[in-house]
Amino acid sequence: MKRTGEPQRLRLFVAYRLPGAIVEGVAAWQRQTLAGVDGVRPTPRESLHVTMVFLGSQPAAAVTDIAETIRRRTDAARRPSFQVWRYRETPRVGMLALSELALPGDGYAGRANELAGRLMLDFQAAGIYEPEKRDWKPHITVARFRAEPRLTPAIPALGAFDALDVALYESKLSPSGSVYALLASTPFTA
Repeated sequence: MKRTGEPQRLRLFVAYRLPGAIVEGVAAWQRQTLAGVDGVRPTPRESLHVTMVFLGSQPAAAVTDIAETIRRRTDAARRPSFQVWRYRETPRVGMLALSELALPGDGYAGRANELAGRLMLDFQAAGIYEPEKRDWKPHITVARFRAEPRLTPAIPALGAFDALDVALYESKLSPSGSVYALLASTPFTA
């Protein structure tokens, strides 16, 4: 509980948002593949995204500066394109691992990673991000569980898709799981 006089803090993360048709496709796949599996809690459709940078607890007053950093970096980036590569599990999470595709007329397939890395470096330089020990790999978290169910589902046939934009979210913890509130979003211009 917040004490009187303490600045408000928000639990923040940055993510690529998904186009509506992709969200619907993933949600349909979840219903067919994950619904009813004992101990598996599918991620709600409104929570489907590709996390880029988890910033954790930050002062509410920092939201404007964080959103400006996202805007500046996204304005200078080209929109990445993805496809689902495979389903994989960690001990607590089921995910659709993504591979990035080269854009027409440009053989470079590292835009998503490059933008995520630049944001990480900017936030680290600002003293609000501590680099993770593992490499960033784009994925969509599709389920949470207490014990790894060791599923081997076929991947959804979504085809190639582009990131919608880059968004700043607040993650509010609740007994039924995290609830995400969109604070800002920046569309790609290229």
